[in-house]
This record gives sequence, structure tokens and C-alpha cells, in this order.
Amino acid sequence: MLLNYVKVAWRNIIKSKSFSSINVFGLALGMTCCMLLMLYIRSELSFDTQHQYAKSLYLVGSRATIGQNTGQEFPMASAPYGPALKAEYPEIAQIARLYIADEKSLLQVREPGKPLKSFYETKGYQVDSTFFDLFTYTFTEGDSRTALTDPHSVVLSDVVAAKLFGTTSVLGRLVRIGGEAGMGEEFKVTGVYQNTTTNSHIDARFFIPLASGELGNYLREGQLDFANNNMFLTYLRLQPNTDPRALTAKLPAFIEKYARADLKSVGFDRQLFLVPVPDLHLYPNFQSVVTPTNSITYLYILGSIALFTLLIACINFMNLATARSAKRAAEVGVRKVMGAQQGALVWQFLGESVILTFLAFLIALGLGVLFLPMFNQLTGKALSMSELFEPRTLFALLGMALITGLLAGSYPAFYLSLFDPAKVLKGKFTNSLSAVALRRGLVVFQFMVSVGLVLASFVIQKQMHYLRDKPLGFTQDQQIAIPFRSGESRAVYTAFRSEILRNNQVISAAGTQFYPGIANQSDMVFHRPDQSVTQGQDIRTNRVDFEFLQTMSFQLKQGRLFSRQFPGDTANRLIVNEATLRKFQIPEAKAIGQRLDFDWQGQTTPFEIVGVVKDFHYEDLHQPITPYAFLLSRRPSFNYIIVHVNTANMTNILGFLEQKWKALRPDEPFEYTFLNEDFQKNYQAEARTSRIVRTFTIISILISCLGLFGLATFAAQQRRKEIGVRKVLGASVTSIVLLLTKDFLKLVFIAILIASPIAWYAMHRWLQLFEYRIDIPWWVFVGAGALALLLAFITVTFQSLRSALVNPVKSLHTD
Repeated sequence: MLLNYVKVAWRNIIKSKSFSSINVFGLALGMTCCMLLMLYIRSELSFDTQHQYAKSLYLVGSRATIGQNTGQEFPMASAPYGPALKAEYPEIAQIARLYIADEKSLLQVREPGKPLKSFYETKGYQVDSTFFDLFTYTFTEGDSRTALTDPHSVVLSDVVAAKLFGTTSVLGRLVRIGGEAGMGEEFKVTGVYQNTTTNSHIDARFFIPLASGELGNYLREGQLDFANNNMFLTYLRLQPNTDPRALTAKLPAFIEKYARADLKSVGFDRQLFLVPVPDLHLYPNFQSVVTPTNSITYLYILGSIALFTLLIACINFMNLATARSAKRAAEVGVRKVMGAQQGALVWQFLGESVILTFLAFLIALGLGVLFLPMFNQLTGKALSMSELFEPRTLFALLGMALITGLLAGSYPAFYLSLFDPAKVLKGKFTNSLSAVALRRGLVVFQFMVSVGLVLASFVIQKQMHYLRDKPLGFTQDQQIAIPFRSGESRAVYTAFRSEILRNNQVISAAGTQFYPGIANQSDMVFHRPDQSVTQGQDIRTNRVDFEFLQTMSFQLKQGRLFSRQFPGDTANRLIVNEATLRKFQIPEAKAIGQRLDFDWQGQTTPFEIVGVVKDFHYEDLHQPITPYAFLLSRRPSFNYIIVHVNTANMTNILGFLEQKWKALRPDEPFEYTFLNEDFQKNYQAEARTSRIVRTFTIISILISCLGLFGLATFAAQQRRKEIGVRKVLGASVTSIVLLLTKDFLKLVFIAILIASPIAWYAMHRWLQLFEYRIDIPWWVFVGAGALALLLAFITVTFQSLRSALVNPVKSLHTD
């Protein structure tokens, strides 16, 4: 019996090649989209699940009240929290802290008889020696338990080890590490681990101990407290069977016992909470935890696109199957007369659907392998082809194919099995009103989804253009940022600046600790002299050189900028933005000379405002503009120099800058970034989502038009006699084309009316993620609707025109 069903199904597929091709190709496209997006979503949901103790790992988060700023959540805490928590609670098996010292570190290897190897490496972190007791890394050399016990040890990924030493064993070899982390000292390689593609929020290239570099000096010699220098990520590994909620309930008592006095002295308050490490990548209240986090909203968007794309393909199948029901009516009648039961007929038609679906599934697997490299480029992922064929993934995809087949074939199967054999054998079969209504409803749903995606794509694109083009309050074009990655490079700042200013294409150049668009964790809590420390306000701060504000073209509102004519500016002078004045309720006209106090370890230090600049965006446009203050650096030790140039030939000026750098620092590579590009990196998640939505919108429209083409083809075949009669009676080709297209265009128009308010609401909610955003313009709806109507018109007209041009004698002769 089963073999018979397969034979009948295959004959019907061969018999109707065009409709079968449309069904199979449409389903294959839909399944390919769903398959690729499923891999992406699974990748995003699998962060940090590879660790042996993943279910017991937690990050200590802080919900802080800083002055009068309440409710802010931070992933970092000060140094003493980790050791004190472990000492206080036996439920904590082990702790480890992580510190991000430098964006890039200078690594150098000098071996006898070989040239110096020198390059910058990203993602190097300082950690406690217990780090590998919490996080699982596969070591190819060395012992993870003891690898970081020596302050001058380094653990390398296999990729970095190969760059430094080639493929030979590297244990015991020496690496010189610059920057704050290494201070130019030599470190012994004590371990090498595999740099796998497994997702981790700690995407490290190398590790060195907390006890090394400037940080080690601070931990040994600094006055550590529970309020200041919140720059450590503190991780806990809980004992087996420990309830994290019960431990969290004890944390307020911990604050009272250990931290209350320190927090009170600076006007802070703090609540601690625990975040499971596997949840960090999608944790909504942290923008970054070592690496940038992602928004689960985007996963919902992509998951919806995957589901709807597959649904559109299923709808094509259902529509074409029910539309062609007349072709199968006689077959059903004969089978029923011969004794076939309704259940058997249902299984027959479902079997045909599943066979078609699995044929589409095989094609989709091939397309998935073919398009995976392009998909990786689109999403910024490194998904491998082997992931498509992992047993768990393959089983899930097979399940998806089976469900798709049953879903797509369900209505046609039940619809066809209910035919009355007496009627269909007498030739009295007609498509029922309910079947026609369902087909129309499904076409409306298809185009409703497609129009919604087009609207979403338009809005996302417009918001991205807005983020790219909105004035930020400073000059970002032709600004080159050159980092200083080592103490030696910082020492030549003055000489380097003097040399490059000799070039008339360099307008100005100035040093800074931070610049707009990159992370700045430096802040101070100020209060007015008539306020207590508990009424203070948290202000982001930046130490700069005299000419930095002029180089960036910040707009002066009151007072003056820093100037070498006022050497006293190094003595606690402030230039603040307008948001600072609003926060302290200081009128702009009275701002100059206003005093703000800073309390530190029992001492009050007064600062004087000498200038006010117009508000500017130092963070991306997700965030509101908050108080910001500039201070002069007492000694020229900067992380960056910003070089403002005026030239159309960027290659020449970069060559000049590199030449001057090499003259002063021949052992350090020259690197640079453009300030406007650095700022746009903050929108990588949105840009990625925009690309994905745009691509899959095009695919969904293609699948919808494919189904519409199939229905138009079938409608034309059904009405070929009517078309022949109309042509004999003098109907023009245009009138026949309009006759065949108007019904379909009505359905698309209804889809536009339904989709527009739904899409507006969804995109309005998405735009709330941005503090600064566009208003959705009316023309977006008109444009999306016009595009949908145009594509539908072209699709249907193509087939209608072919039918209208057929010789009426031939059409009538066939009947």
C-alpha cells in the first residue's frame, strides 16, 4: 500500500512539472532561510554553554545608586568583592576576577639569530590564577590549574602562539608585553589553549595574571575599598546543589557588613545580584560584558522572519494544491467507489506532500551549504558547514521538514478527501466557496507578511541613515585616532605631535584618554558646595591635552577652552557640557566660576568650571546625553592622539604619519582608525539586523510572487475558454489582462491595509530602543505598498499576457 502511494505521488509530481517545480523550489527556499536563521539563533543562544561548570557560573552584577542617579546596572565591581564573598559564603566554591586593561597589547618576541617579531594583539585579559577553575579551555600545552600562578606567566591561544613561534612547542618561551598590562616586561609561556569557534563572551586571545603590570602594583599597594575603582568582572562558581536565589537573598547583609562604610563615605548605595554566565550575551541591561552583548529583541525578529518565510512557502503549496483540486477530483471519486476510506485518502495526500517536502529539504540542504559562506558574511558569524550535519541539528531540520510537509499538505488532504464521488464522476465538481475564500485569505496573509517586512526594512534603513548622518556635536570627518599601546610610545607623545604638526595638511593634533565612540569607564561623583556627598551626581570624565577640544571642534557656549596661556588649568579646572549644568541646576549664565566638590577617602577637592561646551554624543545614539567633564592631564600620558587633517589624499598623509611614528618607535607597529568609523561600530548589531532583514525580505517577496505566479497560471488555464470567447467577441488584450489581474491586485491591496498598522506598531516599539530616533514618515507606507503592488502586477501580468495572446481558435478547439 505504501509503495502504491509513493508511485501515485511520483506520477502526479511528474505529470504536473510546472506546479511541482514551483512547490518544491518555493519550499526549498523557505526551508533554506529557516535553516540558516535557526543556525544563527542557536549560535546566539549557545554562548558559554561549553564550560564544564556552566550551570554553576555566575557574574556578580551591581545595581547602583550613585549620588542621585538610581537604578543603573553594572557588570563590574571593585577589587575586594570577590575575595570577601568567597570568605563569607561557603556556597561559593571558587571566584575569579577579570580586568580589561588595553584594547590592544603590544607583543614582541626577540630570539637569537632571528628578526624581531612585533605586532598588536586584541582580546588580552588579566585574570586571577583561579580563572581556569571556573572556565573550561582545552589546553594543548601546560597545566590549566597552575598556568597563571606566576605573575610573569602568559597563557596563549594556539593562534597567537603560532603567530609568535610557529608550530613548535612554546612552553617556557618568553614574550615581551607592552601597555599597562605588561609594562614592557617579559612573560613566560606557561600554557596554550585551543582557539575554538565555540561562542564565549570572553573571546580571549591570551591571558596574564592580575598580579602583573600596573594593575598588580595597584592591588598590592593601593588603598582598596568597596566603593571606588569598579573595574573588575567578578565571577563565582557555586557549590553543587546551591540555590542562587538563596545566595542572592544574603547579599544585602554582605553589603551592610563589608561595604556600607565605604559606600556611605562617597554617597553610593549598591545592591548585588547574580547573572548566570550563559545568559550574559543576551542580558538586556548590560551593553557589554567583555564583548558587546546582543539584544534578544533581534533574535525574536529573526525568528519571526524564519517562521513567516517558511509559512509563506507552505501557503504556496496549500494554494496550488487546492486550486488544482479539479484535476484530482475524478481520481478521488474512483478511489472512493473502489472502497477507499477517507482516512486512507488523507494519508495518501499527506504522503504526497511529505515526499515533495523531503525533496525540497534535500535541495534546501544543498542550498544551505552553498549559501552558508555568504550568510556568514552577512551576519558576521563563523558558522561551519559541519554544524548543518550535526546529529542534533540534522534531527531538528528533519523534524522541521516533516512538520512543514504535514502543515502544507493538511488542508489539501482533508479538502480533497471530502469530495462526493457521485458528483465528481458526473462532472459536477466545482471549487467550493470555502476553498476559494481560503486561497484568497492565504494570499492576503502572504503579502501581509511581505509588506510588513518591506516596511520594517525601510524603517530600519532610515534609522541607520539617521544614526550615520545625525550631527554629533563635534567634527568626526578626517579625524585620525592613533593609539599609544605602551609606556614607551606614550613617552614619545610630545615629540610625535611636534613632528606631525610640521605637515601643513595636519590642522591640529592632541592627546586624550578617550574619544567619542569608544568605551569610557572613567567617572567622578561631584556635588555643589551647598550639598552633601549623598546629593552628588555621577559625571563621566576625560583627561585631555590643551588642544583636544579645539581639534574635535566642540562648540563653546560659555567661558573659554583650555589654553596654554593658562597653565593653571591643570589645577582642577573643568570644562563641562550643558547636561552637567542641568543636572546640578546651575544657570548657564552663572556657570563660569561655579565650584564643584569631589570627595575621596575623607578629603574634599574643589574643582572650578571655566568653560561650557554644547552637548555632544560621546556614546552611541542608544544612550541619552549625560553629564560630561574634561580635565587637563597633568602629564602628557595619553591613550590616543587625535589628528585632524585636511586632504583628499588620505594615503599620503597616513604614509607621512607612519614614517614619523617609525622614526620614534621603530619596534612598534603603526596603527590607526578613523573616528567616524569607530563611532559607527556601535551600531554593528543594528547594521547586521538591517542586512538580514533586507535580504530575507527580498526572499520572502520572491516566494510570495512565485506562489502568485502559480495561482495566476492556474487561473488562466481555468478560464482559457472564457478568454477565447471574449477575444472572438472583440475583447482587447489589455481588457483581458486587466480581467485576470484585478482580483489578485485587490488581495494585495487588502494585505497592505492590514500590514501597515501592524508594521507601524512593531517598528515604533523597535525605535524605542534608541534615545534618538526618526519619526516613521507616511511615505514609507506608500512606498512599501506601491512596491508590493508593482511586483504583484508584474508577476500576474506576465502570465495573463501569455494567456491573452493565445489564438482563440486554439483555446476553444481544446474544449
